[in-house]
Amino acid sequence: MKKKFMALVLGLALTASLIAGCGGKSAGTQSTGSTDSTPAAGSTAAGSESAGSESAGQMVEGGDFIKGVSTEAPGFDPFTIQTAEARSIFFNIYEGLMGTGTDGSFETALAESYEVSDDLQTYTFVLREGVKFHDGSDLTMEDVLYSIEKAITAPITGYNEIDQYMAGGKAYTVTYKTDKDEDGKEIQTAEIAAADSADAPSDEKTLVIHLNTPDSGFLAIITNPIVPKDAKDLATNPIGTGPFKMEEFMEQDHTLLTKFEDYWGEPAHLDSVTLKYYENTAELATNYLAGAIDGFNSNSGGWRELEGTDYVQNVRHANAVQVLALNNDFGPFKDVRVRQAVAYAVDSDEIIETVSYGMGTKAGTPVTPGLQKYFNDELTSVYDVNVEKAKELLKEAGQENLSFTIRVPSNYQVHVDTAQVIANQLAKAGITVDIESVDWNTWLTRVYQKSEYEATVVSVDGRIAFPTAFLNRYVSTASDNFIRFNSKAFDDVYAKAILETDDAEQVKLFKEAQKIISDECASVYLQDIDMIVVNSPRFGGFASYPLYVDDYSALYSVQ
Repeated sequence: MKKKFMALVLGLALTASLIAGCGGKSAGTQSTGSTDSTPAAGSTAAGSESAGSESAGQMVEGGDFIKGVSTEAPGFDPFTIQTAEARSIFFNIYEGLMGTGTDGSFETALAESYEVSDDLQTYTFVLREGVKFHDGSDLTMEDVLYSIEKAITAPITGYNEIDQYMAGGKAYTVTYKTDKDEDGKEIQTAEIAAADSADAPSDEKTLVIHLNTPDSGFLAIITNPIVPKDAKDLATNPIGTGPFKMEEFMEQDHTLLTKFEDYWGEPAHLDSVTLKYYENTAELATNYLAGAIDGFNSNSGGWRELEGTDYVQNVRHANAVQVLALNNDFGPFKDVRVRQAVAYAVDSDEIIETVSYGMGTKAGTPVTPGLQKYFNDELTSVYDVNVEKAKELLKEAGQENLSFTIRVPSNYQVHVDTAQVIANQLAKAGITVDIESVDWNTWLTRVYQKSEYEATVVSVDGRIAFPTAFLNRYVSTASDNFIRFNSKAFDDVYAKAILETDDAEQVKLFKEAQKIISDECASVYLQDIDMIVVNSPRFGGFASYPLYVDDYSALYSVQ
């Protein structure tokens, strides 16, 4: 028996008191409200961080918006590029079979309907008709099948759960095997074989996906983009079905998005959005004041430079956990006592007050606090600052003269400032810290991809609104385990969590997995920083999502 689900809320909730507590002194319009939403099946309440305040005046169609950004997306291929900044752009260009709503619920997108089996292993989607890609071609089942194959072989996390998918009278069977890369690290590869099948839907609109394990979060995974089957060089020429299309990309200068006139859904209001790149966040406020840009996002004090000027400010969570990441393969950090000593010497509350101006939520775990249903709030105070305890642990470990380098991305001022505060805090425990600032591309290559670092400060987000997006990287064999965390206890509990079909038991297991990460002190989890979204009063339409995204289709001009 199959049952049709209402949109499943795997939402990220934020209490009204937090938003109200985010008010700062400003001549601009300060957002202090929050929106409530009614949870759907199997979920706790979900709310968008802030509905925000709107510019005074009447909405008009058309207009061009220029946004200042400090990090350039390294490319636009959704199967190979997974940085937060890239995904924020993808949100406007690409669409999946399912999409994520502002309240955290999952909504039909390129699928017009779906069904889920009782055992959570068979998902059936009916393809939406009348959808066009940016190149003018029609969306077909062939495009969907091609995109699923790309996601499986990439691989995109979660797609390795698919053991068979069927459409158009054919069944596609997936076989997985484990190999090793040039560094000896285990990697999973997939081979797909197609064959005629009497069990496969005979029409060209119905897709059936069968999983090798039950997964209540698969609707989040299937939000990954659908692209044309004959797409070439998506990294520089992305083609999707979204409300905006890529018009121009000039490396280290700007990206131009223009309204897609043949969009199947509610069309964008603006004619274009230009993302103008700057070397660091400090330049954003300066260029806003100079009239060079119409808005920017700030998770540090840059927006405070706008006092006395005219602007609209909205507050939302970044939905990413800022972490002092400790490379567990680095000599001293192989000892859990040393990692714990660092954690006890770091004062997250001071970082929130001094670096984030009080606009952040304490974490204690890699899962963002906004993912309220799954967030283990018992861990936020486990490593409350205790310098004497830190010194004792260092003495036990024979590391009384501990020293290490924090390699931090220079384009994020908030992380640079946080590293400096941490260095001062650790000095009280006798720990010597050097800070090395590197450009973003160097950080991505050396720190994130190759784990060539001792410690770093960065915010880590989730690709989807489900705890697996935050926890999967801690699996010992995960390709994105840049912290090099290795714990059999975690691996075992996490494996049970993703297989569990009982909702309450699954929540319990995800929280237990977080506790193991805390007990073994994989790293130091600081805060989810509030994101300050600054726009010119000539624009309205702020929309907040439980993901690290900007929805440009919601923006509109005001006169």
